[in-house]
Amino acid sequence: MNKNKGLLLAMMEPSAGFEEEFHDWYDTEHLPERVSFQGFENGQRFVCVSGFPRYVALYDLKTTDALNYPDYLSRSGDGTSPWTLRVRNKVLGSYRYVGTQLYPGTVNMGDAGPIVRLALLRFRSVANDEGAKLLAALRETFEGRAGVSQLRLFQGVAKESGDFLATVEFHSASGNVDLNKAPFGGLIKKLDLVNTYTPYWRANILPSAVNK
Repeated sequence: MNKNKGLLLAMMEPSAGFEEEFHDWYDTEHLPERVSFQGFENGQRFVCVSGFPRYVALYDLKTTDALNYPDYLSRSGDGTSPWTLRVRNKVLGSYRYVGTQLYPGTVNMGDAGPIVRLALLRFRSVANDEGAKLLAALRETFEGRAGVSQLRLFQGVAKESGDFLATVEFHSASGNVDLNKAPFGGLIKKLDLVNTYTPYWRANILPSAVNK
């Protein structure tokens, strides 16, 4: 049986006057370095069209064990680069998430086709026995909806074990995340983030350059 894939997600946005250096760091050091690590299968950045913080990066992992491999650990903690330390002091809204893919289990972002819009939904303080109900509600809401190409659901690990994060990929710019609250029942009260994104790119750095 295939072991479920993992996800590493990082949200943040640069402080005023720091945006150009922020993108230089992300595009030339941070993201290319991450996707070169063992167990990292791809990485892509997105920019918010609705929500905060403005930027998010997603990395598909072969499993969450990728974050325990020597090459990743060598660039964390004491191995963190000076540029990364500088950026961390100049960003807002930082949120880091590591999760295991509960559904479908072993697919990567973009497997169902190019992503034109991406929605992130975060449910917090969800009990393990509520996961099946959350998945059923998400599937009822998004699968089969016009414009939706792929739905994935992740459960956080370690201290984020109560955080369930859904990614909804759209192949149409008109895709929306309008929710019918009824299928979610009381779980809708645990939804604290609904952000919509478009793929980020710069003219001199194509997204394909950082995907394996």
